[in-house]
Amino acid sequence: MSTRAEFEAALAQAEADWARANEELEQARAGLIKANAEWDKVVSDRRRTDTDRRKAGAVWDKMFPDRRKANADRRSAQADVAALSKAVAERNDAYIRRSKAESDWAEAEARLNAATAARHTAAADLDELSRAEKKS
Repeated sequence: MSTRAEFEAALAQAEADWARANEELEQARAGLIKANAEWDKVVSDRRRTDTDRRKAGAVWDKMFPDRRKANADRRSAQADVAALSKAVAERNDAYIRRSKAESDWAEAEARLNAATAARHTAAADLDELSRAEKKS
């Protein structure tokens, strides 16, 4: 049979693990809030950009010049396409950061739940020992 000191040490360890997991969850929550703010900024910037494909008169609505003519300037659309590509890349990066922050938060929450269960088990074991000692 285990001694009271072992149960108290296990409970103290479980409390420390729980506190650490709680701090990790708070850090993950802060990271998620930051990633969501970055995502919102990218999305709002995307809506205001001049290279919006839904906008009338955008690069997509223009006729492309004929290549066979020597004076045809096909570079005019490339700047718009490059700006759109940059906006799409920024949005993709923000989405990846947001997804990572969500997964980090979920992992931290799972660690907190496991630490909480271990803490409750250790406290129950100590309570059971205390009740057994009172009966004796």
